Amino acid sequence: METALNEDGSYRSSIFYTTIGEAYLPIAFAAAAAADPSVKLYYNDYNIESPGSKSTGAQKIVKLIQSYGAKIDGVGLQAHFIVGSTPSKSAQTTNLAAFTALGVEVAYTELDIRMTLPSTAALLAQQSTDYQNTVAACVANAKCVGVTIWDYTDKYSWVPSTFSGQGAACPWDDNLVKKPAYTGILNALGGSGSSTTTATTLATTTKATTTTTASSGSSTGVAHWGQCGGSGWTGGTTCASGYTCTYSNDWYSQCL
Repeated sequence: METALNEDGSYRSSIFYTTIGEAYLPIAFAAAAAADPSVKLYYNDYNIESPGSKSTGAQKIVKLIQSYGAKIDGVGLQAHFIVGSTPSKSAQTTNLAAFTALGVEVAYTELDIRMTLPSTAALLAQQSTDYQNTVAACVANAKCVGVTIWDYTDKYSWVPSTFSGQGAACPWDDNLVKKPAYTGILNALGGSGSSTTTATTLATTTKATTTTTASSGSSTGVAHWGQCGGSGWTGGTTCASGYTCTYSNDWYSQCL
């Protein structure tokens, strides 16, 4: 479910809210759970990535749904950011902790970080830092299950057609060349540009199908977050001890 809140944390006017009141939210979650008990149910919204009235409003929604006994598994933070005004790592870490303290997962679901064009070296460097801070905030929270970037290349980004004069929001440029933001993401994951076992992206969903795991006590294998499978993958397929190679899609499996 997405965006039930105004910027001040109050409820948006809608046919559901006007007719039923805030109870429409737990009713919707209960109905979704009844339709598919195995699916994960998230409340997803934007501008809830740092502490503030809207984030507090989203936390109240989680508690409301829980108070009705309805199922809610997590909160999705859209994270459409702007270079130089992205929340700090500490602000994002604190914010994620406030959600996970309620017993739910969190995930960044639509991360991109746009800039006012033209792109410059200084803007690209700041963008790299901003990407790194967001991914690192997720990595620091055990209940942050992933980061999804809102397209990987500027070539297909939605930003220029929506925000006039802005763009270059993705880790790859229009020519599919890696930008400094790519390195920022790798740094947050504890990797480097030369590593063959470090993941280049995180996914918000995993499939309950596992392939291989390292034997007990093994110190070798693909590191945490690293790619371990997928169509055409020729690298390692066994994860380091404590991690499981988890299917994300036909092209990507990851050690989680």
